[in-house]
Amino acid sequence: MLLKSRQPVETSDPRLKAGQDAEKQMAFLLDRRFADQDDVFLLHDLRIQHGAHAFQIDHLLITRYGLALVESKSMHSKVLITRHDENREHWTREFRGRQEGMPSPVLQVQEQARLLQDFLSTHREKILGKALFVLQKGFRYCPFDVYVGVSTSAVFELSPGTPLPKNVYKADELPPKIASQLVERHKQHTSLLNLDTLWSMSRDEAQQVARFLVEHHRPLQRPEATPQAAALPPSAPAAQAQAQAPAPQPGSLCPQCGKHEVRIAAGPAQADGSRAKYLACLGHQDKSCRWKILYTSPTPAPEKLIHSPAPGVAEPAPVYRAVAPAVTVAEAAESTEHAEDSSPKSYYCYSCKADIPAEVARFCWDRRERFGGKAYCRRCQHDFPYKRAARARAGMEG
Repeated sequence: MLLKSRQPVETSDPRLKAGQDAEKQMAFLLDRRFADQDDVFLLHDLRIQHGAHAFQIDHLLITRYGLALVESKSMHSKVLITRHDENREHWTREFRGRQEGMPSPVLQVQEQARLLQDFLSTHREKILGKALFVLQKGFRYCPFDVYVGVSTSAVFELSPGTPLPKNVYKADELPPKIASQLVERHKQHTSLLNLDTLWSMSRDEAQQVARFLVEHHRPLQRPEATPQAAALPPSAPAAQAQAQAPAPQPGSLCPQCGKHEVRIAAGPAQADGSRAKYLACLGHQDKSCRWKILYTSPTPAPEKLIHSPAPGVAEPAPVYRAVAPAVTVAEAAESTEHAEDSSPKSYYCYSCKADIPAEVARFCWDRRERFGGKAYCRRCQHDFPYKRAARARAGMEG
């Protein structure tokens, strides 16, 4: 029974679009297999806020005998898996002709299962009944099966001695595998020879778990979906839309992925030595999220000085002084890291990118015809082919 469908989001990011296509394909295959079954409750694109953190599940199946989590991954090229030991398994894939590392989707879905079990255990009294009318039932022994569904066009390359992880399947292979697992669980619970105590819940309890999770779904609030951005005319630039949308604070969760924090970062140095500041998601480190916006420091708020005039003396005009804004830990670390940017030696060589003094940069700028308006260090000035360029211009003029 389908209780929650996917919520597609329009995006121009090719990676996000590919991920949504993979989720769409996986949702279609799971719906076709389980949407008509009354004892299986199917949820797609579920995001739960648990404490100070949030976790997102691509696909979730809830049955009487346990829960199954499915993580969809878009992989249309070679995927290399190397296992070093029981706890370390490295994934690498091809992107635009080069190899790049990627987070392990198996560890990702296992962490989602852990958070989901903790969340349900916290609210077990609202969901499950009591065994023998005395003992509160819980989710400590509930099976949480985890699966990774990859694109059918993916090609796996396994290093010597590395088997394919048992949780990983092609998208078309996964629904039959989950169905066979459910049949096996049903046989275990109905077998008279099985004397072990197996965890289970009633159909009504399974449905209550599913409805409880749907009620606690918290969709990700994206900047482009805010009322301020939606009120802009279609011709307004994206920068203006981002400026009017409420920006997150440093240290808060990324408004796009909801998994990493946003921090203040400095952009590349310009010709004059200046650097632009950005609010960027920490997902830039592993390339899992590309969200960033320009950051402007808070405007200092004026503070009014209170004067107590003497009796009979007119009250003087109010005097204002600027109050420095509060500095967060992230801002302090960022400003310390790039403290050299505000020093006089904040220029760099256009050729070798080495830092150069201001007087060396001005020497090049005063000789625009020779250096083309760019600054070079003394070594690159000596190697600069200005004579050859001058002869070439002279030949063209002749």
